[in-house]
Amino acid sequence: MNVGIRELKAKLSEYIANVSEGNRVVVTDRGRPVAELVAIQGDSAIDRGIEAGWIDPPQRTELGEPPLFSSKRSVADVLDEDRGD
Repeated sequence: MNVGIRELKAKLSEYIANVSEGNRVVVTDRGRPVAELVAIQGDSAIDRGIEAGWIDPPQRTELGEPPLFSSKRSVADVLDEDRGD
């Protein structure tokens, strides 16, 4: 579907609703196509970047269990010492 800039401005909500239903709208200026409105795909920006090739996908899928640490001092004691209390 083609639409001139003036009509697009006057009925923007209608055209956006039309695009969100999966239709494509070509915007024209004096009969010459200058832009295209299309719905955004459901993928995230990262997924689209991976698909376009400008983002490398992660190499590992699982990081495993975090290491456990034990200490004889409490977190509150360490914070008090760090704050100078």
